[in-house]
Amino acid sequence: MRIAVLTGLSALGCLALSACGEEAAPGPAPSDAPAPPAARAPSEAYDAGSPNDAAPHGPSSCARGIVAKGAPVGLFDAFTSEIAALTGPARAARVDALLADVAANGGTPLEDAASGRVVFLARGAPPAGTTWRASGSFSGWSAAGGVALAPVAGTDLWAGETTIERGASFAYKLVRGGAFVEDPLAGHVVWDGVDRGFGARGELNAVGHPGDTPASRGRTVALGKVHAQKLGDDRDVWIHYPAAYDAEACARLPSVVLHDGLESLTRGGFAEAADALYAARPDLASVLVFVGLPSQEVRMAQYTVVSEGARGADYVDFLVDDLWPLVTKRARVCAKPAARGVAGASLGGLISTFAAFERPDRFGWIGAQSASFFWADKAMIARAASDPNKPLRVYLDSGCPDDNCAVTDEMASVLAAKGYDHVRVKQDGAAHEWSFWRDRLAGMLSHFRDGQTACD
Repeated sequence: MRIAVLTGLSALGCLALSACGEEAAPGPAPSDAPAPPAARAPSEAYDAGSPNDAAPHGPSSCARGIVAKGAPVGLFDAFTSEIAALTGPARAARVDALLADVAANGGTPLEDAASGRVVFLARGAPPAGTTWRASGSFSGWSAAGGVALAPVAGTDLWAGETTIERGASFAYKLVRGGAFVEDPLAGHVVWDGVDRGFGARGELNAVGHPGDTPASRGRTVALGKVHAQKLGDDRDVWIHYPAAYDAEACARLPSVVLHDGLESLTRGGFAEAADALYAARPDLASVLVFVGLPSQEVRMAQYTVVSEGARGADYVDFLVDDLWPLVTKRARVCAKPAARGVAGASLGGLISTFAAFERPDRFGWIGAQSASFFWADKAMIARAASDPNKPLRVYLDSGCPDDNCAVTDEMASVLAAKGYDHVRVKQDGAAHEWSFWRDRLAGMLSHFRDGQTACD
């Protein structure tokens, strides 16, 4: 059993970002319009690396320049050669087929690796008198600049192309009626760097030439909508592959599922914070799975237990039965529970603890940041005290004195009395906010890999 009580920003592993190497900031983009809804479903056809259930391929097959790519421009060329001969419903069906093929083969933008040719797509008419454009780091983030998209006759599809030299990745958004919006078909994404504050939806830039992302940085891939059978809803999921994932060894890596996925990526900036840690300590690298919510309105129900309206048990079943099989098809991840973690902040910390206690056969590590252990008369603290010991390691942190500090102390005391391998981290004066959870993320992820370097 280990117990560490840290105050302020003392480092557990690498707690302060300044100690973990330089942070690579994503290219920011202005945005004053809501993003259009994502229109694609996850596909098993596009593999972000060698399949988890297959033997590792040769060294070149795991190189970032090969596995990190957008859909091939040949899909669009085939579409344009066929669409003119189609009429009525057949045209719409061909557009549907194109977008499904694009999503299944790496997402937008479509690219040609040899020439640098890039094709941008958008579906649906922009406001009257305006047009679609694609603008980003390659065009100075000018809403009036970039690439103009033209309508494909007889369809609701718009397309535009240009040549962007290979050698460096670029970030962009679509521009609709002069307003920046997310590209819902983008395969690789990165936070746009704008914290829009509490209650506002964070936004992501699309990434072109993802194979040319700096070697020290990871990459985030959007899986699209993942269906939860028992909950009866769909949610966005993103996988963040650390830089070490694209190494020649084609190794499997431990993984952590993180709740509040969109907020973790945007308001929390967790992908960038993890990259800073892993750049300094590649041996700590893990695949991070960011699980979003269908809406904030369902958060309380899906992240709680032992109370009226709580659906935490159904959410855990989603993680195990619906999400995990998809993750294993899209990432080389370890299967043994000790190398699989589940983490979150606030109610996300509560549901993480519940998930691991419910399914220790699937999760062997808990990351609970400022967890809401007060919920339902401290039901999870009582369960930790009464249940037979589980094969779990636990990371607990909070700000003190006002950030769920007392209940986290109480949980730590119960775990200590039961002999659990755990750590308790305190940050003096820290509030219940994403910026503080980000400050402590490196310490949390360091604890996950501490002594857990072996895979299956």
